[in-house]
Amino acid sequence: MNDLSSMTRPVASPIDFRQLARGLGTVINYGAGDVVFREGDNPNYAYIILKGAVEVSSHDKVIERITEGRAFGIVSMIDGKQRSATAKAMEASEIALLDARQFRFMVETTPNFVWYVLAEIVDRLRATNSAL
Repeated sequence: MNDLSSMTRPVASPIDFRQLARGLGTVINYGAGDVVFREGDNPNYAYIILKGAVEVSSHDKVIERITEGRAFGIVSMIDGKQRSATAKAMEASEIALLDARQFRFMVETTPNFVWYVLAEIVDRLRATNSAL
């Protein structure tokens, strides 16, 4: 009998892509309260937090607080649709911005970056569901 529910699933340890993002992307410093992007903005970049924290909200409801080493803005980068949320720095933050070319380069050439991206998307989906 094949019981897939009893199988253990491998859990990947988080990989820190901050150094790669720092070297490849454009690093911007945001002050506490600075808006990184707003709902409805065009998806010019994906973001990786090098230092600090960002709050993501939609329709004035907080969805998630994202911290160092985590990414945000990925879904819009992938589907090309306008931002569905607003991202605001919660403290002084250093953030690497990756444009579409740089993001695609990381996906195509960096081992495990796709898994990192998928994990971030799943985390965002779960956070959004919890906020509803």
